[in-house]
Amino acid sequence: MTPIEPQIAESGPEPAPESPQSWLDLLLYLLVGFGSFLLVSALIALLFTEINLGATFLLFLANFVCLGGTTYLLGVRRGKVSWADLGIRPLRVHWQWLLIGIGLAILLLPGRALLGLLAQRLIEGNLDSLQARSDLIMGGATEFSWPGFLATLLGAGVLVPISEELYFRGLLHTWFWRKTNLVWLRVLASATIFGLAHADSIGVVFASAVIGVVNALAYERTRSLFIPIVIHVTTNSAAVLLLYLVLALMEFFPALQ
Repeated sequence: MTPIEPQIAESGPEPAPESPQSWLDLLLYLLVGFGSFLLVSALIALLFTEINLGATFLLFLANFVCLGGTTYLLGVRRGKVSWADLGIRPLRVHWQWLLIGIGLAILLLPGRALLGLLAQRLIEGNLDSLQARSDLIMGGATEFSWPGFLATLLGAGVLVPISEELYFRGLLHTWFWRKTNLVWLRVLASATIFGLAHADSIGVVFASAVIGVVNALAYERTRSLFIPIVIHVTTNSAAVLLLYLVLALMEFFPALQ
């Protein structure tokens, strides 16, 4: 079989007809995407009195369904964006992109971690919210377990990146692409929204904004969600691996606790 060559688009998606509804579409995307996730999250919080693996995995699924569902129902089904616009159909994949995406994610990890920690210390003065986010991601785990590790890797490392790239890059960034010809403006706009979506921890806001910029530029360059998804999956999976590695080390070296 002939390998699929990368298709680098010279221009963005076809402009949508200008109408007063276009800004209402953006408002609808934000309200339904974030609103549905917050509502489901609140229901999960009522069902579970404490953080555990079940509650955390339900949050991962809620993220996938709410953000991915918003992209499909309000974007694709309503004809506001097509699978081709998202770079999903026809398939635009070159396996060299896999290495590029993983390489970019790994190169960015130290800088993003340092930026996040500095922002956390300077603005909040402590690491409390960062610790709370880590506890939530790990389902409150205090010791290593394979079920917990695999469930977290699947949820935070795979499902969440796919849904967030569909929503933030596929749906929201494409909306900005059709609204303005200024690349820097649409990149900063979608990256800012992506960063603010992680507002439960100020350090994660800054670190996420960096990935938002990189993934938006990758999406613009390739017109495909493939590299953004690879970068996001690599980043989140690395975080999960590090968190559970710490738990595993604490079992062998109790003094680390």
